[in-house]
Amino acid sequence: ALLDEGKVVLGVLACPNLSLGSIGNLNGGSSGDQVGALFSATIGCGAEVESLQGSPAQKISVCSIDNPVEASFFESYEGAHSLRDLTGSIAEKLGVQAPPVRIDSQAKYGALARGDGAIYLRFPHKGYREKIWDHAAGSIVVTEAGGLVTDASGNDLDFSKGRFLDLDTGIIATNKQLMPSLLKAVQDAIKEQNQAASPL
Repeated sequence: ALLDEGKVVLGVLACPNLSLGSIGNLNGGSSGDQVGALFSATIGCGAEVESLQGSPAQKISVCSIDNPVEASFFESYEGAHSLRDLTGSIAEKLGVQAPPVRIDSQAKYGALARGDGAIYLRFPHKGYREKIWDHAAGSIVVTEAGGLVTDASGNDLDFSKGRFLDLDTGIIATNKQLMPSLLKAVQDAIKEQNQAASPL
């Protein structure tokens, strides 16, 4: 990613194991799919994907799903990287019926940007500090594909404060149609989690 005064202006994601075809609700592409996707985005110019073998770049956009029941969501493959109880609660509050699609790395951002899924939820364990290099390139690829990437309160991610993102909670990404209901579900689930953790 390239930052200019704390704002991401260019992002490139090389995902050598990500199928060039949609991964949709699957835990990977079909065995015949070509793998190796290169995503790129420049501020104000949209987002593109091409194969790592050099196929012509194609414009991509986030999905247009506006009903959470039809949505699927991405989360980290490794349970140690995410609060799965919280992401499960958020999905339930939204009415998401599909099981989570679990993949690691910024490949989740690329898959979301090309419309393979509707939502990305990232809620690390308490005390973990998100590094900007884990999110900067992915965030511009999603936003230039027409999506939104925010913290759990709906604020834009702030890449201007050094190596770490100062977040109290997590990161969410989706399309503009789903963001209002996603934010409400996230805030309700966090509130319930905090109440359950607090002594009466």
